[in-house]
Amino acid sequence: MANTEPYRVAFENEYVRIVHVNLAQEQTPPTYTPAALPLIRIDLDSKRTHYCATAPDDAANAKASSVREIRVELKGAPETAQSSLLDEVRDAVRVDPARYKIDFENDRVRVVRLGFGPHEKGLMVMHPPRVLVTLTDVAVKLVFQDGHRDERGAPAGVAVWLDTETLQTENAAAEPLEVVLVEPKSSRGF
Repeated sequence: MANTEPYRVAFENEYVRIVHVNLAQEQTPPTYTPAALPLIRIDLDSKRTHYCATAPDDAANAKASSVREIRVELKGAPETAQSSLLDEVRDAVRVDPARYKIDFENDRVRVVRLGFGPHEKGLMVMHPPRVLVTLTDVAVKLVFQDGHRDERGAPAGVAVWLDTETLQTENAAAEPLEVVLVEPKSSRGF
C-alpha cells in the first residue's frame, strides 16, 4: 500500500531532517513547520533542486500542480564537514568534474549532481557527510579506500544520510544513474 501522508519524516539527526512531500494537485496540505531553515527541495518529477531560505508555500504550489519532492532541512553541519587541504585535493567535484557538477553552493551547503553512464566507473574520491537522493534507480559497486568492496542499490526517490567516505563508484546497471548530494558545509550561521 502506498504511503499517502503529505509530509513524512524519513530521517532526522542533529544535522538534517529529510522529509518526503507528496501533495496531489488542489490538495490542501496540513500545516507543516520545518525543523530548520534553509532547506533544499529536490523535485522528483523535474529532477530540479531549489534552495529555500524560507518555508515553501505548499498550499499555493499544490494548487498549480502536484508536489512530489524530498526536502533536506539544514539543522547544522558536522565538524568533520570543515574541509582540510587533503580532503579538498580528493574532493569529488575537483577530482572527477565530468561526473560531479555543483547545482548550488553557498557558505552553508553545497548541492552536487552526480551522473554515471551505464556500467561507467568513476575515480577514487572523498565525500563529506551528506544526504544522497536517488533521482533514478541505483545499483552500484563500491571500492573503498581501505580496499573493501560493497554493493548498494535503491529505487528512485530515496534519501539517506551518509557519513564521510572515500570510495570509487561503478554503475552496475545498464541504465544511467543520477543522484543529488546535499552536503552541509559549516556550522556557522546555523
